[in-house]
Formats: sequence, structure tokens, C-alpha cells
Amino acid sequence: MNNLISTLGPLLSPDEVRLTGPDKRTAGGKLDTAARQGTLHVSESIDRHDLLDAARTRGDLRQVLDGVPGALPAKGLTRALQIVSGAWLTVCLVQFVIWLVLAGFGHFDWPWWLWSDLGLAVPVAILWWSNESYHRNSQLVATR
Repeated sequence: MNNLISTLGPLLSPDEVRLTGPDKRTAGGKLDTAARQGTLHVSESIDRHDLLDAARTRGDLRQVLDGVPGALPAKGLTRALQIVSGAWLTVCLVQFVIWLVLAGFGHFDWPWWLWSDLGLAVPVAILWWSNESYHRNSQLVATR
């Protein structure tokens, strides 16, 4: 059960994902880039670096990088990931239960539900990749 929660956690609650060292270094790079581009004042960048040291989750990181253009995924993207992932998991579970019930009545057939589950996984994968790319790219694109 713990493995299931750790696997599905980034899909269902991406702001609760614990920050790693590389995540913090990436966020620090974004703060430095914003300071070099003039988007952040140097003293504000220093203050945010202090907040970054105390940050524990991506939700905390959202507060640290608030107002830095292009530093974080839009809240709508994160919400879409949660909604689409929840819908996908619900459809997977319902189809699997129906398949098991049919098998119990002697209609054991190949796992037909895999086709739709795999097809529906594509939008989930695209949203997850889009959301993750903000946390992996350490440079901001100049917006001038």
C-alpha cells in the first residue's frame, strides 16, 4: 500500500511531493536567473534563497518562486494533472472490477480494459511531463 501511495502521490497531489536536493538547486538557479534578468531585486533573491532552504514540499516552493515568471507550472496545470489522474485511476479501477466480476461468472476473457487504460494514460503522462518539466529546468527563458 505504501508503494502505491508513493507512486500515485505525484499524480494526485503534486504540491505535496517532497523536495530533493536537485529540486532545491534547480529552484536556486531560477532565482539566480531571475536576479540576473532583473525580474527580482538582489535582496529579494537573497530572502527567497533563505525561504528555499526552509522549503520542504513543492507547495512551499510555489510560495518561494511566486511572481517569478516561468518558474513554476501554472496552478491550472497542476489542478488538471490532479483531475485527469483521478479520473483515469477511477476508470481503471471500475473497469478492472467489472472484468473481475465477469470472470467470476465464467466470462474470463483477456484483459480488454488495458486498451482503454493505456489510451487514457497518455493525457496523464503528458500533463505529468509538463508539470515536471518546470521543476527540472533550472534556467528561465528571457521574456524581454
